[in-house]
Amino acid sequence: MVELIPPPDPRTLLPPLLACLPTAFVSPRPPPALLPILSPILRQRVQILTDVSTSPSDSWLHLLCWDAAKAQRLQSIVDGATFEPHPVSGEIELNEDLPVTYKRTDEETLRAMVVLSEYDLAVTYLWCPTDDQGRGWKVGEILPREAPADDEHTWASSISEANEHAKQKLFSDAMGTGRQEQSTNVEQAQEEDDDDDYWAQYDATPSRTPGVKTPAPRGPSNLGPGQSEASYYSQYGDVQPALDNHDPSEEQTEVGPSSLNGDMLANLLRRQFDGMDTESARTNGYAAEDVPHHEAGRRLSHPRPESASSNSSEHVSKLEQEAESQSSYEVGVKQHIGTSIKSLFRLAKATGMSRTEFQSMVQTELELLNLTDDD
Repeated sequence: MVELIPPPDPRTLLPPLLACLPTAFVSPRPPPALLPILSPILRQRVQILTDVSTSPSDSWLHLLCWDAAKAQRLQSIVDGATFEPHPVSGEIELNEDLPVTYKRTDEETLRAMVVLSEYDLAVTYLWCPTDDQGRGWKVGEILPREAPADDEHTWASSISEANEHAKQKLFSDAMGTGRQEQSTNVEQAQEEDDDDDYWAQYDATPSRTPGVKTPAPRGPSNLGPGQSEASYYSQYGDVQPALDNHDPSEEQTEVGPSSLNGDMLANLLRRQFDGMDTESARTNGYAAEDVPHHEAGRRLSHPRPESASSNSSEHVSKLEQEAESQSSYEVGVKQHIGTSIKSLFRLAKATGMSRTEFQSMVQTELELLNLTDDD
């Protein structure tokens, strides 16, 4: 059911209000006749702030205006105005022309404004259907009227026109919100398209062929001329792992110190040739000054013909060469094992395996080898 709101009657509403205004300069508290004609929220404001005021010089008049700057001008205007009652009726006389304008703020709030040009004041009223002081139009605010208000064009000349303006504004706001949401959705869609285009660049990137790897050395059966097995196994230190083109960890000593030296074989060979140059000739494995005399040698050695001495020297030399070669082979094998362990660690590290896990795996394999050897 639509509520029928009667228009305010300025000649009924304004005289009681104007009669209370001059008392603000003689009493720090509002007169009892003022509070019932105020809107509930303005009435509560005046009551609370006047009760907590500690200065008797504070006037309650500025509480009738919500804006502090306008409240100061309101007090100046009322101070300079003269509100004389009619000698017969005892009420303050008003001009004949008192136009009323309306504005619907929301579904529950309807405001009316009356302009008093002779006093430079404007009084706004609120429709209060449920006020405990009586249902009707109540004072919402008193404003100084020194110039036309900036929002004067938003006020309507009738209640029905104010309701229509409110509907149009509500529709415009809804359309504006819809356009804003649509614009936001478009921007979000454009951002998503940009993201899709960005990630699509990775799908369109052609795959690259892995770089050329360093080939593994040929097997021992394919040794080149003048190449020993020790030099063959030492080539494994230069083999590039097959999983990556460049492994930065090869340039770092992350595996830790090793008991093997890469130049051990060269040192052994150098020591051998240096000994051949500096030491004197050896007889049957003895130095010249350490050769036993003839009788001692006869007792220590097996009886053999004198003609077989040359064959015995050749046999000893051959055994020495085989021993040195065997030592060189062992060094090469150790170097190969150490290099393989390092390569396996880099491979495990590239797959995300930790050092501890790698060491545990190697230890497990060694324990399994011990079981196999026992069998």
